[in-house]
Amino acid sequence: MPATSFTSGEWSDRLHSLRRWLSRQRLCLTALSCCSAVLFADDWSLIAAAFWILFLIIAWTDVRKFFLLCLALSLLCGGLHRYRVTEHFTQLAEITNASLSTFEVKITNIPKQRAQSWEAQARVLTGEISALNGKKIALSGSGAAPASGAFLLVHGRIEAAEGPRNWGQFDQADWLRRNGNIGICFAQEVSNAGRSDDALMRWIFHLRQKFRNAITQGLTPGSDEFKVILAMVIGEQPPYQDGLILPFRNSGTLHLFSVSGQHVNLVALLLWLGLRIARVPRKWAIALLIPAIFCYALVTGASPPAMRAAWMASVFLAAFLFQRKPHLMNALAIVIIAALLLQSNLIFLAGVQLSYGVVAAISIGLALSQNFIKNLSYHDSYLPRELYTRKQEFIGNSWEKLLQSLGISLAACLGSAPLTIKHFGMITPISIVSNLFLSPLVFVLLGLAMLSTFLSVLSPTASSWCNQLNAQVARACIGTSALFAAIPGSHQNLSWHRIKNDSIHIHDLSRGGGAALVQTRNSDVLLDTGNERNFRNIVLPSLRYFGCEPDTIFLSHPESHHIGGATIATDHLRLRQMISPVSQSRAVSFRSLYAKAIRSKLPLYQAREGVVIRQSHDVSWTIIHAPDPQDRYAIADDRVAIYLLTFHGYRILFLNDAGPSAWDALLESYDSLRCDVIVCGRHQLHPLMAEEILDLCQPRVIISTHADFPAEEKIPSFWPEQLEQRNIILFDQGQTGMMRLEYRSSGQLVFQSFLGHHEFTLDQTSARD
Repeated sequence: MPATSFTSGEWSDRLHSLRRWLSRQRLCLTALSCCSAVLFADDWSLIAAAFWILFLIIAWTDVRKFFLLCLALSLLCGGLHRYRVTEHFTQLAEITNASLSTFEVKITNIPKQRAQSWEAQARVLTGEISALNGKKIALSGSGAAPASGAFLLVHGRIEAAEGPRNWGQFDQADWLRRNGNIGICFAQEVSNAGRSDDALMRWIFHLRQKFRNAITQGLTPGSDEFKVILAMVIGEQPPYQDGLILPFRNSGTLHLFSVSGQHVNLVALLLWLGLRIARVPRKWAIALLIPAIFCYALVTGASPPAMRAAWMASVFLAAFLFQRKPHLMNALAIVIIAALLLQSNLIFLAGVQLSYGVVAAISIGLALSQNFIKNLSYHDSYLPRELYTRKQEFIGNSWEKLLQSLGISLAACLGSAPLTIKHFGMITPISIVSNLFLSPLVFVLLGLAMLSTFLSVLSPTASSWCNQLNAQVARACIGTSALFAAIPGSHQNLSWHRIKNDSIHIHDLSRGGGAALVQTRNSDVLLDTGNERNFRNIVLPSLRYFGCEPDTIFLSHPESHHIGGATIATDHLRLRQMISPVSQSRAVSFRSLYAKAIRSKLPLYQAREGVVIRQSHDVSWTIIHAPDPQDRYAIADDRVAIYLLTFHGYRILFLNDAGPSAWDALLESYDSLRCDVIVCGRHQLHPLMAEEILDLCQPRVIISTHADFPAEEKIPSFWPEQLEQRNIILFDQGQTGMMRLEYRSSGQLVFQSFLGHHEFTLDQTSARD
């Protein structure tokens, strides 16, 4: 009798179990291999290649047909993606030097109306550049927005979108590329192309307007409840409503503030309950439910999250039609593979990663927690389930549903945490609980919206009463999100990109705006905020990218491109104080900030010459010049406060947009003001720094803002040569973008540019005392 290993049977059982598990996860493994192939084809990442090979090796251990299918699909997805990338950049080269021209387009989505402009997605039908025919562009213009599905003649220039110029700034060029857009165009002239609008899109837009009117009639336009209902039911986002949106963001429930996968699922649940109450057979109910889900997704604007959820729900429900056991992970895998084949760039978008990642986390979490939930479920050890009273049955079912909801919320929070840290620089542990309270409220809100739509056909008065009740639900949603957001520790800024060493980041903003972040281990300080748009789109994302939350803001002068964003900064940052150069100003941005500081009881201190403010042991600020606080009739650039930052022994002078009046004050007060670095902008009437200031300060390095528009914000063409003659190194932010000054443990101050990633080192031995 041949000898056998004692453990051979055990290993055989394990291998058999592994193969049986793989046989149930073939679609998931195929989707993972396709994703890895696309990631590899995008930028030839070795890490992606390693994962691709790993997934193929795992597939090899299963049946050979499955391995061949997995290999073929992944090669197809990777090859198609590489073709799309190559084609995009080829077409991008053709529009690099494109001139103004007239071309015909078709509006392919529901345009967004702004205060004085509009934005829309459009497809180029005919134009001078034939290679662009059939391609999508991001189209914008002034005035009233065109109708969805309209055919337009547009006169403008199609050009490539500009990439980011600051760390953490949203990459619009990459986002447009991933969404299939070849470029952007601002329409200088728009006229009707002479064709009738697309009938289907016109019908959808008309249906959307009817739906919108039905769920808001009887409500006060512009009220918070009005905005919340529109956002949660049809995905109409209110622009620049930071105070309304912020509690949802900080409580981890921002996904509820727009039409997402959860909304589509809740609407599907509402329709399913209605069909079951009407005693419609299951197969017929599912057959009616699938088109109804797509109809809702289209009426809400056919947003990518809604359409992804509609497809996933349809695949999941289709299993019932074919008498198959539905499997959430398999439905997700099918949708991912189809998406990679049709539009592989979607996998690189943060919203897509969060949608698919959360669904995968919920599916895995439910599978792992089934036994745990079963053990915690309500049961009587001495009484069979069949003999439970109605009360015991209700308690048992309710407790089990609560445990399942908690498990889903926990899995969603854990699954989304890495992505929210990566993309948004924050984590919201309170979302585990807040979603349990807000999701039922949103379910009720959607249900009342559907009821109001039905009643609007029968009785507009009854529909208005229903909307008034829904407004109370919307108010409860706002209050609940604010309650959870206010809990200490509910949200935390957390970033993988935070610099370990003390550093200074000087932002590159448009139109000569200014903002600088000084980051230390003890605290973070912000000097100026840029205007409102720059703060919202550049400065705030940059702060989140670095995981910083300044508690102090220094203001240089009352000009909107430097302090315009300070008002909304008070909503987003937990500020301890602000330092202002003046107490009065004619600038609207300053008056708005002053009123906001009073309402929020934020200390707004007057800058006084000679005051030293210590940020940390090795970092301190000195106010070396303060303007006349009462001279409200002087122009903003003549009311500049000048700050000297002592940074680990290095002296960095922030001149901002100072002009002759501030220069004269410095020359009168100081015989020598030696510094290592000057950070400056341009005075609107005197763009060139006086030679006497250079003699007074004797800097080694100058970091200067630059903007092509307006003309006075340009660096004079002869200035770099003059500075070179003085052996002064100039960092032109028009060429470098954002600048980082990092103090290293060796005592060196390292300068790094965002554009080009150039480095320059200033030694401690050569620094000025």
